[in-house]
Amino acid sequence: MSAAAASSSAATSVRLAKRQLRKHMAQTLASLRPQDVVAQSKLVAEQVLNSQTYAQSNAISVYVNMDVGEVVTDHICRRILRDGKRLYVPLFASPSTPVAVPSSPTPTSTPMPVASPATQVTFAQDMVMLHLLDEQDYELMATNKWGIREPMLTYPDGSRRQSALDPASATTTPLDLILAPGVAFDNSAARLGHGKGYYDRYLAQAFAYAEDHNIKNTPVTVALALREQILPRGQHVPTDEQDRVLDAIITPDGCILPPDSPTSRWQP
Repeated sequence: MSAAAASSSAATSVRLAKRQLRKHMAQTLASLRPQDVVAQSKLVAEQVLNSQTYAQSNAISVYVNMDVGEVVTDHICRRILRDGKRLYVPLFASPSTPVAVPSSPTPTSTPMPVASPATQVTFAQDMVMLHLLDEQDYELMATNKWGIREPMLTYPDGSRRQSALDPASATTTPLDLILAPGVAFDNSAARLGHGKGYYDRYLAQAFAYAEDHNIKNTPVTVALALREQILPRGQHVPTDEQDRVLDAIITPDGCILPPDSPTSRWQP
């Protein structure tokens, strides 16, 4: 077998292993009781918000959780805004299409409304992290067809919303901390995403942005995980060269750090 054929075969095996793990994890997470997810999310949020890394961060990007199978981030987002820090959240929808209808945030233990099937929404190849002004702005976010709330491209007054990686925004504070979701994690801090590559590409862009603009400190990258998302010791998340290793995985029971990292960038 040629080197090219072997490489192609290995890549195919990794893709299949990822697909199987996502399917298995989806079944596991679907069986969780909403109150258990809320309880675990509270423990994760406490670790984030009580950490030195959070205290030292001025600009933070946070994913807005789906209704099933992810740590709930509502409390973290609201706390960031109340603390006077800059909050950025993802926009996945293409700028050329509507982003579904606005909806108020719903309790974390009940399903979120999803856009009507008639609503035509496409998704961009890369997500952007957009700035939210305050809790009122946070509550005005729309729900996309995945049931995830996300901001419009403009502020409520119609002005262009700032992006975390927009050099044209003179007032933009460089990102200090990125809180990412995931499907599964292992005890070496490897992460399996949802398969679209949004966060792997965004993290690469964020680090390139810091280098291009001579920003000394690149953002600390952290994933938030439920207990059920952590694979048993000895099992590993299938990865390839495009999968980025994060600085830490925060679970209800503590944090998981990469084993080969000489010093931890995440400070509890």
